[in-house]
Amino acid sequence: MRAFDLMIGLLIGDGNLPKVLIKRLEQKKIKFIAINLSKKKIFKNFFYNFNISQFSKIVETLKVNNCKKVILVGKVIRPRTEDIKIDFNTLKLLPKILLSLKKGDSHALDFVINHLNQMNMKVISCTKYLPELLAENFVNKFKLSKQDLRDIEKGKAILNHINKKYDVGQSIIINKGLVVGIEAAEGTDAMILKSSSIMNKINKKNPSGVLIKVPKKIQDLRVDLPTIGYETIRNCIKIGLRGIALKKNQNIFLDQKKSLNLIKKHSFFITVIN
Repeated sequence: MRAFDLMIGLLIGDGNLPKVLIKRLEQKKIKFIAINLSKKKIFKNFFYNFNISQFSKIVETLKVNNCKKVILVGKVIRPRTEDIKIDFNTLKLLPKILLSLKKGDSHALDFVINHLNQMNMKVISCTKYLPELLAENFVNKFKLSKQDLRDIEKGKAILNHINKKYDVGQSIIINKGLVVGIEAAEGTDAMILKSSSIMNKINKKNPSGVLIKVPKKIQDLRVDLPTIGYETIRNCIKIGLRGIALKKNQNIFLDQKKSLNLIKKHSFFITVIN
């Protein structure tokens, strides 16, 4: 235990982003503890395995280790009812937790952030330590067609309209003015792949259409930045899309070096929008 050092507390879920962040903190010799909420247990020094429903124990572990700053990173799957292990102190918070969950994932994250703030812990973005992952650092010089621009504008308008009221997804596919798919609980990559049959009917042989991925109006960008990576790009190319449009300063792009050859080979574009 590192009770007398100021340090960062990480709440980590699944995916590559937590690994990238941990590697960077280790390189910079920044002290941290990791609350592991992923599906796979991690048995290493200063890693603590918890279920998200053990919220009070998580907060207590952060307090004992003198964590004044907290970073939430990675995907956390809601536990099945039979797997929930609610401790006594979390039980007292249960009405507020259930209310936030009922409103959607963004509201649940707001509850976590607000509670940590009340415990004198400041939630910060992982981009403080990984600024190079912001998508605009990678934008490739590719001339967009008028149809690409129209598709992007339509997709952005639809997402903004939906997410003013509803906690839905971050992504939409527009192809030649047609709405091909909108992300729901399945996630971006699953939405892309299930759009394949519709894309084939529209495209015939030539790639067209754009994936637009922007944050929801209500989500807190410190903890829930939309993320793409190699798999997202590969899936887009697989179904015949021409490119991806991302919100400036509000999207993370993982696997940039790995993705470069794939992007060049298929004349695929990455662009940012305001």
